[in-house]
Amino acid sequence: MLYYRYYLKTTLVLLGLFILGSCGKKEQQAPPPLSAPFITITPKDVPIYKEFAGQTFGDLDIELTARVDGILTAIHFTEGQKVSKGQLLYSIDPLEYNTKVEQIKGQVASSQSALVNAEEELKRIKPLADMNAVSKRELDAAVARAKAAKSNLESVTATLKNQQLERSYCDIISPIDGVIGISNVRVGDYISRLGNNAKLNTVSRLSQVRVRFTISESEFLDYRKKVDLTAKKEQSNMELLLSDGSTHPYKGRLSLTDAKIDPTTGTMTIECIFPNPNNILRAGQFSKVRTMVENQHNAIAIPQKAVTEIQGIFQVLIIDKENKIQNRIVEVGQKVGKEWTILKGLQSGDRVAIVGSLMYQPGTVVTPVPYVEKENNTL
Repeated sequence: MLYYRYYLKTTLVLLGLFILGSCGKKEQQAPPPLSAPFITITPKDVPIYKEFAGQTFGDLDIELTARVDGILTAIHFTEGQKVSKGQLLYSIDPLEYNTKVEQIKGQVASSQSALVNAEEELKRIKPLADMNAVSKRELDAAVARAKAAKSNLESVTATLKNQQLERSYCDIISPIDGVIGISNVRVGDYISRLGNNAKLNTVSRLSQVRVRFTISESEFLDYRKKVDLTAKKEQSNMELLLSDGSTHPYKGRLSLTDAKIDPTTGTMTIECIFPNPNNILRAGQFSKVRTMVENQHNAIAIPQKAVTEIQGIFQVLIIDKENKIQNRIVEVGQKVGKEWTILKGLQSGDRVAIVGSLMYQPGTVVTPVPYVEKENNTL
């Protein structure tokens, strides 16, 4: 009996210790509240930008076109490189035109001789006519021959100048300082003024470039209330976004706007100018022009990663006074950089949780932690 009582007491003590140990373990396994990065809403001025797809053009693009026919005998430049004003670019076989020039020079010489003879004859007859030694009729004939010889000389001289001009077209020179493109013809090709190969190349002045883009009629009516698009802007406040994602280092300015809306497309053409001192930009590039169209005062903007869209409904998670997560439906506005403007649903002082995990459900108690933006920040 004594042994039985001792065994029972020992068993009860061990059982009690086991229960107490189990309770301690359960208390230690209770997880602490999740940390929730947050920002406090503070209204601020938010510049609103608009991007437009555009295409670049040289400040001056001059197409080199053949003005005479003939065989292309030489190309005097390196494609894609800079050329200078007056530099010889192409040579067309001048033999035919040299021959014509020489022929006309012979006619000019003959006409000069005829004029000299006619004038000498007139000088000889005129004193005789004054003395009535020759008839008035002979004098009139001498005057007429002198005038005809002079007119003929002027005519062939003009023909010579025209022929020399045509001869000069065999040497095609650069009209400006610029960059020349890829040649459309090669040495040995027959060049024709009316053929498909009449267009030889293009020289572009690229010290600055023009960028043209279009806006819709509704965009024009909307933004004209905010920005005067019909007035030239001397300040440089436009940015050019290139196809590789980079931004052109020089800002541009508004150059011109079309005088009308194109009825076939319902759009209006806008042109702006960007400095291009290093010839980074070339004609024909596709890019985007970004310009500030409005500066919203006392606006609310939050990181885009804080906004969730479900079937067209936008919502954010906020942390209430009891440090619990709550859903809040909002109305969004423009995206500005990494932020999203909020038109309705938030107010100054609200704490917006910047979380991306499904563990943060409405009603979850969290530990608020001030959000710090980090490069390649992932949650």
